Amino acid sequence: MQGISNSFYNNIILEQRYLLIKEGLQTTVVISVFAALFGTLMGALVCFMRMSKSRILSLPARVYIYLLRGTPVLVLLMIVYYLVFASVNIDPVLVAVLAFGLNFGAYVSEMFRTSIESIDKGQAEAGIAGGFSKIQTFSYIIMPQALRRVLPVYKGEFISLVKITSVVGYIAVQDLTKVSDIIRSRTYDAFFPLIMAAVLYLLIAAVFTSALDRLELSVNPRRTV
Repeated sequence: MQGISNSFYNNIILEQRYLLIKEGLQTTVVISVFAALFGTLMGALVCFMRMSKSRILSLPARVYIYLLRGTPVLVLLMIVYYLVFASVNIDPVLVAVLAFGLNFGAYVSEMFRTSIESIDKGQAEAGIAGGFSKIQTFSYIIMPQALRRVLPVYKGEFISLVKITSVVGYIAVQDLTKVSDIIRSRTYDAFFPLIMAAVLYLLIAAVFTSALDRLELSVNPRRTV
């Protein structure tokens, strides 16, 4: 217990390192949330293009999905930071949001597409026959059912996104992982900072999972667990 107490003091309290941890935690959450929002919007756009009958729209969407899903996230992050924005003075946190969002969008677009295509086409035809426009049919008949099917998969992909953000230290962003490494280099104690980072990532995942579970319940009232 004395050893744990000393480790806690040296890694958290001494030199107000808890402020460093707080900053890293905030950075991780900000990158995760905004990358997910950007990626979701990007995924919806790419899904629309991918499902279009026009090759002018569908072909770029196919290429985007192929390239982004086939490129390691860390490589993509470094390409965006060191090549695309090499001559631009830009906040690396914003670069991280863009890179992770682009990667997330490629997966989200395929989630959306497969969930929409899984809905029986007869329901869309019935909506049109009932006097709905195509937009109304999609909004009131197709989309609610597609959301129920996509959310469980989306939830897992979002948690994966949170964990993937741990590589942003490669572009000098002080996220949770980078902060734990900084503390380790100062205290020469590898165990406590790494365990602390792991626990905090678990807490972040638990909070986001709970929030997405509530969203899933709101779109699927019959789901009870």
